[in-house]
Amino acid sequence: MKFKLTFSLSLGILLSAIPVLGHHSFAREYDGSKPITLKGSVTMLDFVNPHSWLYIDIKDAKGTTVSWGIELGPMHDLKLQGWSKITLKPGTKVAIEGFPAKNGSNTANARTVNLSDGQTLFTAGSAMSPQTKK
Repeated sequence: MKFKLTFSLSLGILLSAIPVLGHHSFAREYDGSKPITLKGSVTMLDFVNPHSWLYIDIKDAKGTTVSWGIELGPMHDLKLQGWSKITLKPGTKVAIEGFPAKNGSNTANARTVNLSDGQTLFTAGSAMSPQTKK
């Protein structure tokens, strides 16, 4: 009986750690020392787990439209912040405050999404962690 209990507890602890092994770290993917602001129009909000994604089109310095993927927090955490899958409709003008990907891709991790009416939406993401606060 003692063996079964010990084995079950050990197996439970081992299995509960598996999701942590696959999760990425903010510091590994994003540069917390280089805050950026991206202004553009929403093309899509992918309201999913484990991380939601916001896609926007912005104009670069040459006037060319560039698409960006913006990582947000998990759907459940966004819901607690008042988000829904229709919070940001395509065409909505936004200013994203966050941090760029270290690999130079058009990807960022958002801290806030600012709307043209002055409303600020918090993103419940890893950019909200203490090491990235202003």
